[in-house]
Amino acid sequence: MRSVFLGSIIAISIWACSGPKSQSNEETKESVSQEATAPAEEEARVFFKAPEDGATVSSPVFVEMGVVGMQVEPAGEVKEGFGHHHILINQEYWPTGEVIPATDTTIHFGKGQTNTSLELAPGNYTISLQFADGVHSSYGPDMAASIKVTVK
Repeated sequence: MRSVFLGSIIAISIWACSGPKSQSNEETKESVSQEATAPAEEEARVFFKAPEDGATVSSPVFVEMGVVGMQVEPAGEVKEGFGHHHILINQEYWPTGEVIPATDTTIHFGKGQTNTSLELAPGNYTISLQFADGVHSSYGPDMAASIKVTVK
């Protein structure tokens, strides 16, 4: 009796283990690799954190600058993927590869600053961010962004 019972348990165990598998190792690897696919990196760009486009503001105008896909560092050395901000007043962008001069309407942030306050007379303005390399050579329209503000 005991041997019949033991034989039945062994037979059931063999039958249970020999059934079809739910998923092969190759199928598992394929589904894991599809799930682990990372989203594509965001394209490099600059943007205004403040003020908002169309805002009515008072002088001094607080401006906060942002960038994704590149790193901010002080001017001086040219390194791929690095640069610093410039603000252009009443201009859309600076041409690609051209050095941005330091003037009252093209303001350099060569220490790596990401915010500032601008003294502007009352009126309507286009304020643009322009990212440039370590020697102020513009990355052009692809790394520029503009907003319009009214200063009261």
